[in-house]
Amino acid sequence: MDAYFSKEMLNFMLDISFNNNKIFMDANKDAYNRLMKQPFYRLIERLSPTMLMIDPEMEVRPSRALSRIFRDTRFSRDKSPYRNHHWIAFKRSGVPREESVTYWFEIRLNTISWGVGYWGENRQAMDMLRQRMVAKPEEFLRLLPILEQGSFTLSGESYQRRKIPAEVPDALHNWYIKKSLYFTRQGIDPNIIFTPYLADTLSEDFITLAPLYRLLLGLEDFER
Repeated sequence: MDAYFSKEMLNFMLDISFNNNKIFMDANKDAYNRLMKQPFYRLIERLSPTMLMIDPEMEVRPSRALSRIFRDTRFSRDKSPYRNHHWIAFKRSGVPREESVTYWFEIRLNTISWGVGYWGENRQAMDMLRQRMVAKPEEFLRLLPILEQGSFTLSGESYQRRKIPAEVPDALHNWYIKKSLYFTRQGIDPNIIFTPYLADTLSEDFITLAPLYRLLLGLEDFER
């Protein structure tokens, strides 16, 4: 089994950083497809059965799950037209990105990351989760050993001042004060992207995170 990605891909991503213009990209469409787009498509196809097992409503079409190379520069000071990184985002079909619970895998020049959570700040969803933490804290507490054993770290912007109800256990205080919430895999060896074991590692971690995914969706948890 071959590796999904190559060090040549990283060199190409670096080339985009220094030649972020239409002339360069038009001249290197074949390199983009060979080094970035097609390897990501292969990885998505390999992960699709796992994602559909986790949630049959998951969008797994490669053209929908893979980020576009073109940047939306309308509201950005950075007018560079192309991304020098790529990510996969698995979420339910038809759900707006800002409202979705998303699994992701991302490759940047200096780092890789994967995990699950809300794409951005989702006040309505976080308010509902806070209510659930108060009413049923045990649903969250039983996830803590799973997340710790899998080396997943809680991330997301926090409120500086937020009153925490007495019903919320100490172990969930950091969850309760979040504006957004996602869990990222820690201790990753970046060289894993150059091995054939990447997809298996992602599948195992995404399955481990499935109870959290379902909880964030507001679904009843069920055993794998």
